[in-house]
Amino acid sequence: MSKVMDGLNSSQWIPLGPFANGWVVEVGRIPARDKGKYGYDLWSNGLAFEAFGIGRTYKVSVRAPGRANGMWLLNFDTQGRMVNASFTGSRWGEYQIPAPTFEHDFRLLSYPRHRPEMHRLIGGTWVRGKWTDRYAHSRLVYQAEIVSKHDPLYQSSMHVLDEVVAAINSPQAVWNGAAAAIVHTLRMLPLKSHAQLLDEARRFHTILDIPEQISVEPPELAFDHYHAIPVKVQGGCGGPCTFCDLYDRKIRVLPAQIVERQIDSMAVYLGEELDHFLKVVLLEGDALTVPAQQLGHTLSYARRRFELADAPFAHAFAKASTVIKKSQDELSSLRESGLLNVNIGAETGSQDILNLVKRGQKVDACLEAVEKLRKARIGVSLNIIAGIGGARFHDQHVSETVEFLRHLPAGVEVFYAPLQVHPDARYNTQHFGDLSPEEVAMQVQIFQREAAAKEYIFIPM
Repeated sequence: MSKVMDGLNSSQWIPLGPFANGWVVEVGRIPARDKGKYGYDLWSNGLAFEAFGIGRTYKVSVRAPGRANGMWLLNFDTQGRMVNASFTGSRWGEYQIPAPTFEHDFRLLSYPRHRPEMHRLIGGTWVRGKWTDRYAHSRLVYQAEIVSKHDPLYQSSMHVLDEVVAAINSPQAVWNGAAAAIVHTLRMLPLKSHAQLLDEARRFHTILDIPEQISVEPPELAFDHYHAIPVKVQGGCGGPCTFCDLYDRKIRVLPAQIVERQIDSMAVYLGEELDHFLKVVLLEGDALTVPAQQLGHTLSYARRRFELADAPFAHAFAKASTVIKKSQDELSSLRESGLLNVNIGAETGSQDILNLVKRGQKVDACLEAVEKLRKARIGVSLNIIAGIGGARFHDQHVSETVEFLRHLPAGVEVFYAPLQVHPDARYNTQHFGDLSPEEVAMQVQIFQREAAAKEYIFIPM
């Protein structure tokens, strides 16, 4: 007999098992949701945030009586890709799965709001995350970490996935009634194995012609990957910054035809999942180097192909020096074509430090860029770096950055990140002197207090 699990998106669960290996498996259809709405399932073991609102097709529960002390819950998208995996226990066969760690034991309606769980981002990176009960600027803090391929949660979930896919595709298995119908549907998707998920990730990155992991996204999208479709409009950054090695130094503007083919391929890759995407992020490090007319055509094409609403939808990185080269009419036209927000790396309010790290940017140019973008009704956010300039310029970085931030108009979001020097970068740590973690934390506190700065989260796609 089918059962119904309690929850906001409850649905009947069709039993498929037990499988030949003794596992008890059930499948439930997840109802369709309106574009942009986040979905929650409230199970008896807690509240699960369904991976940032991406569309789902089926959820599968797996139990192994006598061999495990918990149950797996797997979620699949409309292309048969597993996008969420959570476990309600700590032991699955040979795998010991540690429980997530917490600052405090946050509970909702007496149920624990957490369990070992991970989400697949659009480019194939798996992350585990948690809400904490620590507030920053009246918002709950969300913490995340990348799940490595050696993590027992990852390894065990992929083992379960492969066993389920193999059983469903087995020609020897006999299914009857509702189970036969749902197995036929799962075969037609088809559900993808672990190896096929890795192939899907490679396919994604091939479409964009990027490495296995996209380095960063604008911070407004750091935890909104499932609502942002990446579109690569140019390569490189052009900045000679000594502390950074995220991009190639040379700027390469991609021809419009190549970008449009990329958009077409991405639409095919996402399939029906397009219904659950609201935003686009323009890659790579200085998107406004693309001529305004060409970039406007790209945005219009992306809006049509991705079936996005008429409201602005695109986020981008840009250097301040690039922004101020655009005319006011060009920026206004980009806003009409869909440009929603531009993120600028200000890094510091000290011109001396900017010169020493070869930023190639003037503090006054950053303020001018902010003013021009706001006049065009394009949102602006700025990044600053805690710890840049080291011990030698500690006081100057703090005082001049605070003064710079005070000149920003209201409504400009400020993000901070601790200095992270890539091993191949040319930042002279010995020249600047090391700061202690406590001194960097003190800078962060000052930026939070003076500019309501929020943390810039680096999560690869």
